Amino acid sequence: MPTQLPDPNLNPLVEEIGKRVNSMIAEYLDGQQTRRITDPTPVEKLRSLFDEPLPRQGMPPLDVLDLYAQRVVPHTMVSTSPGYLGLMNPTPLPISIYADALASTLNQNQAASHHSPVGSVIEETVIRWLGEATGYGSDCYGHLTSGGTIANLTGLKLALHQAAPEVREFGLVETGRRFAVYASDQLHFSLVRATDVLGLGSKALRSVPARPDATADVEAIAAAIDSDRRQGWDPMAIVGIAGTTAAGAIDPLEELADLAEKTGAWFHVDAAYGGAAGLSKEFPGLLRGIERADSVTVDAHKWFFVPFVAGAILFRDPEHGLASFKAAATYIPPPRGGSQHPPTDYYQHGLAGTRRFDALKIWMALKHMGADWYANAVDRQLRLTRRFAEKVESIPGWNIAVAPATAIVTFRYEPERIALAISKKDAEAERALQQRNALQEWIASTVQEEGRFWISATPVPGGTALRLNVISYLTDESTIDAFLDTLPELGNRAGGMIF
Repeated sequence: MPTQLPDPNLNPLVEEIGKRVNSMIAEYLDGQQTRRITDPTPVEKLRSLFDEPLPRQGMPPLDVLDLYAQRVVPHTMVSTSPGYLGLMNPTPLPISIYADALASTLNQNQAASHHSPVGSVIEETVIRWLGEATGYGSDCYGHLTSGGTIANLTGLKLALHQAAPEVREFGLVETGRRFAVYASDQLHFSLVRATDVLGLGSKALRSVPARPDATADVEAIAAAIDSDRRQGWDPMAIVGIAGTTAAGAIDPLEELADLAEKTGAWFHVDAAYGGAAGLSKEFPGLLRGIERADSVTVDAHKWFFVPFVAGAILFRDPEHGLASFKAAATYIPPPRGGSQHPPTDYYQHGLAGTRRFDALKIWMALKHMGADWYANAVDRQLRLTRRFAEKVESIPGWNIAVAPATAIVTFRYEPERIALAISKKDAEAERALQQRNALQEWIASTVQEEGRFWISATPVPGGTALRLNVISYLTDESTIDAFLDTLPELGNRAGGMIF
């Protein structure tokens, strides 16, 4: 006899699931400040928890939720903890967590406005709001993406279409030209991937050594462009970074805009992390020059405190975006309504076809909290990072690698004898530098394994450094001070490893 299928649409069952899920969310949020950040369970044991064949028979939904509580939650990284001072993974605002569930309930496909009329209009609104928040301006267009990687790829695709619109029909080979993209060597790996996907080749990406403060050396980039032009390369795009991944540095955007204007290159700003700095009241002008960009990447799932995924690409000319991506899809109805400005069919403006209603969580978060709350949160995190930088210098053996421009600071443990050996610049200096780099890796690994805090090690100008990013709105002075208190002992333990 055929198996009777469970009915997932019974209202009492939906309410029961909702109550249990709501309780689980509340319990998790209540415990995120005290739970160990990292899970020490070996991957072999994790695999054993889920090593089973495809289920042929279903089980009650509350039992499935029990499995979630038993097997999933205990083995996650608590990147929402105030002690998580690591990568750009924020503590999401509660309303944005529930917005994700509401978006899933509506299950709108944001590809065509015929199937997401209000969703398309909300996305238009959110794009304008992100433009205003970053300082790019509310008179912008664009769309949401899965993150900075796709947004940066989209920005370079727009640049390629400006440089050679015929590529869409005939390909790169037919142009008989070689295009180059210029950025500092502190660029995000997505730019490497973008030049590959666009068929430009990895050698088309000119990563010019950054200055000691991890910002772009504009004169060096200009010299590279001049040299490349003599060898037959065309400058397709210049990329400025507003919040480098490693050090949080902000490139001199106005100078890069001047260079782009002079050379005829597209000016793209990767503000995936640093875009919210445009809201700062206490530190105005951090992103000065971003308003001159041709396109901007910004991730709301970083400094705007919404859950993954919520990236965005902003640009000035909607017709240019349409010309860069428009494709025939006769099975999709045209925009509904007879108005002069129907909602946007987003599948015609970017890479994605099927698109989730991610605009809802950004819209709800901004409506709930307001731009002033965000400005205060950004300023508070900027102050906390600068406070850490000031205090760490007073601890023997510890120093700042790159001073903070955003809410990221890089620092090092450098015992006096290693610093002295490096300063001599002789045959032993390289060995001492390697030792110093190894110490930072050991310290980061030790902090991660102990699970109370989470930091990382990263390469910056001058060598490897430790990286601290205040990214949770729950992090406060007591968190920073508690982490600072661990540094003397960490230094002593690391110092004992020097040979």
